[in-house]
Amino acid sequence: MVYRWIGSIVGMLLSLFWIITAWLSSGRTMFALFFLMLVVHIVCGYLLGRRYEIIQQMAYHDSLTGMLSHRRFLDMLEKEIERAERYDYPVTLMFLDLDDFKKYNDTHGHMAGDRLLCHFARVLQETVRNHDEVGRWGGEEFVILLPHTDTQQSLLVGERLRANIAREMNGVTASIGIATFPVHARTSNELALCADKLMYEAKKTKNCMVAGS
Repeated sequence: MVYRWIGSIVGMLLSLFWIITAWLSSGRTMFALFFLMLVVHIVCGYLLGRRYEIIQQMAYHDSLTGMLSHRRFLDMLEKEIERAERYDYPVTLMFLDLDDFKKYNDTHGHMAGDRLLCHFARVLQETVRNHDEVGRWGGEEFVILLPHTDTQQSLLVGERLRANIAREMNGVTASIGIATFPVHARTSNELALCADKLMYEAKKTKNCMVAGS
């Protein structure tokens, strides 16, 4: 929305310049023409701003689920870790993977698999807090960024997630890996690697959580 109005304002200012010029140098006909140009500039500026927002949305969000894209999530994770280091607070990262997703795809088809991923993403988004971030890491892997959250607090979030997944997804389960800055890692990349590794540990049992110690 911001870019739409920026485009409109720029178009309006350009047109106002021409209108003032026309008013000073021409009659009513020319003034009316330049007034029409004002309207056209505003509309074009608004549409260009809207187009930019659509492109930005596509770059920042996963096209299937609407969650943050891999690259955008990494950017936000890096910035959050920088803030956490500066202001001394914990940040927890969760990696979640749908159990037996390949088997589900083979049994029900890829369209059903896509619907399952979208449903899973909605359950995650509806379970976490407003200031938490949910992203799609790739395939059936999702990630959740929990600012101001230590490992013990994140385990409570994880149990709530598991309960909601069990209730909402008809027997589908997920494995969860949990790592916390600065206890288990000192950088965003290290935190992601740690949480990812712990998730794969959880997948050995399935339908469980494994947190860093």
